[in-house]
Amino acid sequence: MLSQEAEELLGAMPPRPPRASVDLDTNRRGLRAQIPAFAPPDEPLLVGEGLIAGVPVRSYRPPALEGVTAPCVVYAHGGGWALGDLDTHDSWCRRLSLGADCVVISVDYRQPPEHPYPAALDDVTAVVRAVLSNPDSHDVDPDLVCVAGDSAGGNLAAATAQRLAGSSPPLVHQLLILPVLDNRPERWPSYQEHAEALGLTRDDMVWYFEQYAGPRWSEVADPGLAPMRAESLAGLPTATVLTAECDPLRDEGEGYAARLVEAGVPTAMRRFVGTFHPFTLYVPRLEAAVEALDLCVARVREVFARER
Repeated sequence: MLSQEAEELLGAMPPRPPRASVDLDTNRRGLRAQIPAFAPPDEPLLVGEGLIAGVPVRSYRPPALEGVTAPCVVYAHGGGWALGDLDTHDSWCRRLSLGADCVVISVDYRQPPEHPYPAALDDVTAVVRAVLSNPDSHDVDPDLVCVAGDSAGGNLAAATAQRLAGSSPPLVHQLLILPVLDNRPERWPSYQEHAEALGLTRDDMVWYFEQYAGPRWSEVADPGLAPMRAESLAGLPTATVLTAECDPLRDEGEGYAARLVEAGVPTAMRRFVGTFHPFTLYVPRLEAAVEALDLCVARVREVFARER
C-alpha cells in the first residue's frame, strides 16, 4: 500500500496515459515534462559533456575534485530504455556526485525503437570499459569504478557488470535501483499484485520491452536483455539493490539480490515500503526518496573507502 506522502504526490500530478495509448514522441515529452519535479540541488558542481568511446556523456565532479584522480560511478538513466535522457536524471546524478564525493558519468545511450537491443547495452558497456582502460583521460581512478542505474538503467548496469566480469581492473560495485532484471513477468507475483500500479503498470512494461527487443521479447533468453537468465552470478562485483513495495518489478529485483547472495556476492538489498516506481527521482519531495539517496551515497562511499 502506498504511503500517504506518496499518494499525495501522485495525486497532485496530472494523470499519465498508458504508454501504449500514445506515440513515442508523446511519451518522451511526457517524461521530460516532469523534470521540474526532480528539483536539482543548489550546491555547485563541475559539469561537462563530451564523448567517451564515441558515446555522448555528461560528467559531474565536485569542485574539490577538479584535477584530482577520483572514484567514479558510471550511471545509466531509467525510462524504459526508450524514454528518459541526461536531463531527466540530471538532478539525481548531481546529488549522487555531491553526496558520494565522486565523479558521476551519465551515459546518453542509444534508444529504441530507433536503436533496438543491444545498442543501449553496447553503449553503456563501451563507456565503462573505456573508463576502466583509459582512466587518465577522465581523471578517474580505474580501481574505484562502480556501475549504476535505475529501472531500465538498472538493467543496463546489471548486464554490463555481467559482461565485464573478470575484467582487469574489475568493477568494484553495481548499484541497481528498481531494476528490470527478467523478461518473464509470469514468474513474479508482484507483476500480478501491482499490475495497475501508479507510476508503472504491467502493460507499460510490455510496451517498453516491445520497443527495446521487439514483439517476441519474452522469448529472448539472452542475459544481456534479462540478467536473471544468466546461468551463474558468481564472480560479479558487490551489489546494492533497491526495490519499491508497489512496483511490478519488486520481486525480480529481490530475486536477483537473493541469487547474488547465493553465488557468494556480497549484496545489500532494501525494499522501500509504501513507494512506487520510480519514487527515487522525487528528492526532496518524498522522505523515502531522500532515504534511498542516502543509502546509495552511503553504499558507494563505503565501497570506495574499502577499496582504496
